Amino acid sequence: MLDLGQYVPYLLNRAGRRVADAFTRELGGFGVTLPMWRVMTSLRSEGPQRLGDLSELTAIEASTLSRLLGQMETKGLVRRARSRGDARAITVSLTPRAAALTGRIVPLALRYEQVALAGMSDAEVAILKRLLTQMHRNLADLMHDKPAG
Repeated sequence: MLDLGQYVPYLLNRAGRRVADAFTRELGGFGVTLPMWRVMTSLRSEGPQRLGDLSELTAIEASTLSRLLGQMETKGLVRRARSRGDARAITVSLTPRAAALTGRIVPLALRYEQVALAGMSDAEVAILKRLLTQMHRNLADLMHDKPAG
């Protein structure tokens, strides 16, 4: 029998949901949503990105991301432009306004991470991050092996 309280996907979702719910309330004061924040911080960290690469970075499905970027463009947070190397590709970049806003939100995001990791040693945090990265890779491999249909 499955013990939900010890089931790793449930535990991950429960912890992630708690952080996401609280952080989402804080983000509302800045006029952005959690998915918008993921886009903004990804672009701030990695620089302008093609739509497909940004989808991978943010873990937001491409069609959902495209709609989100439209909302963000209307708010003056991102710019979309045709890629110089490939006219079919769209490159997304932060506006100066969004870069400044992201800089104001980063300390808050780091505070949430600090609270979530309270009581863990630096070594435990490093292990947790390594294991979560490995889980993500494992599941990506599973998705690629999934039969069509």
